[in-house]
Amino acid sequence: MENNTIFNSPQIWPYDQKDGYKIYQSGSHIKANFIRVFVPDNPYKDKQGKLKFIAYLHGFALCMPQFYEAQLEELAKKGYYIFFSDFQKSEYPNYIGEKIQKANIKKPHLSLWVHRALTIATNRSSKFNKFQPEDLLTTEEEQTSQEIHTIRGNLDEPKQFDYFRTSLAIVAIILIVKLIYTWFNDTYGKNLIHLISTVGFSLAHKPSEWIKDAIALTEQSWQHLCKVNPQFAGQEFDFYVFGHSLGGLLALSWPIYICGETQQKFFPQQIVTADPAPSTDMGIPRIAIFILKLFRSPFAIAPINISDIGSQLNIPIGIMHGVDDDIVKPQSWVNTSFWQPKSNFDYIASQEKGIYFSLSNKQHQPPLVAFHNQAVTDTSYYDDALFKHFGGVKNGPNDYNYQYVWLGLSLVLEEGVSAGGLFPYFPQGTVKVRDYLPEKQSNLKSIVTTILAVLAVSALGYWLFSHFGTVFNQ
Repeated sequence: MENNTIFNSPQIWPYDQKDGYKIYQSGSHIKANFIRVFVPDNPYKDKQGKLKFIAYLHGFALCMPQFYEAQLEELAKKGYYIFFSDFQKSEYPNYIGEKIQKANIKKPHLSLWVHRALTIATNRSSKFNKFQPEDLLTTEEEQTSQEIHTIRGNLDEPKQFDYFRTSLAIVAIILIVKLIYTWFNDTYGKNLIHLISTVGFSLAHKPSEWIKDAIALTEQSWQHLCKVNPQFAGQEFDFYVFGHSLGGLLALSWPIYICGETQQKFFPQQIVTADPAPSTDMGIPRIAIFILKLFRSPFAIAPINISDIGSQLNIPIGIMHGVDDDIVKPQSWVNTSFWQPKSNFDYIASQEKGIYFSLSNKQHQPPLVAFHNQAVTDTSYYDDALFKHFGGVKNGPNDYNYQYVWLGLSLVLEEGVSAGGLFPYFPQGTVKVRDYLPEKQSNLKSIVTTILAVLAVSALGYWLFSHFGTVFNQ
């Protein structure tokens, strides 16, 4: 899929023909208007003749279809329409050839973001010519893409000062990561820096803007498909939303941010999630969140919380989690606290809701670990050193995909099972599933690491405010 022309005609949208489905693509990652639509050659229709549409929402910084490719292909071959959008501004390549491209961790990220911060600070663009992140890409970095002019999404452009705050925060994050990891895990530190740097500009946006963008891209893509394929117009369909990690919370937020009569057809029948975060500031390294809040990055100061939106959710909801998820700990969904008397799961108003926990199987060879990336199928874009600590390495689908995440979604789509009543249908094979969270001993190492990280960040924050406090309080 290597066509770089900008198509303005409503009758043109080239596609890539695959075995049993077509792929339509528009936009670019850096503009947050990237979307890939999987259109089956033989669409599945229920007894009423309705099609099945799925909005598939990625996890934080997992913005390329490659991370979930196996499931996307599986769903398309079964006859479902899949809408995969990148709602974050990211610097991933828009096209990836047959040979998988590795992330360039040798990129000088620190000097790059210092340069970006200085460039933004000295930018004198008029209000009619606002600063755009893609303006900072060099000739070598510039990513061409095929753009359909009617598929633009709905992402408000941040103020220039928000970009400046965020750029400074990225600089501080890179410095802290270098300080902490250079001495004992340099490879992981470099990969983590690259991951955060890749989605750095997206942090100048509020998470609520991301979900509005994903909804708009889905709506606009379907409208354009109907123009390109007139036989699609008037087709009735049932709509579902699936999301992983951060995308899982955005999936739960989807019904709240449906806007206007034209988007009502994209109101989900059911929502299925894998290892979702109960808040958009969870599942991301605590160091990064602390610094982003320190610099008042829009992403960090205006989070979405299930405790705020849960009362508005009255459709079937299924949450599939793993007991050994160290990125978004399952306890964050079911435990209460002194300042939160209800669990996050209990904030969901739906009477048809279910939360499920897969167990690890250490006797299996190779061992099966119920980690954060159960839904992911390919992490090879980055070095394994990163994903050993960032959710779990995946080099293809495993039993957690076949017997748990994929199965849960398939039961909802094909068998008409309520997302809130999936538990009796899990096969309890190599992957065991429970409808309660087994007790687990606390991880002393994790607690000590967190305390040390907080102390390091607090020291940096004190130094920054001592020198630049007046700037960040503007």
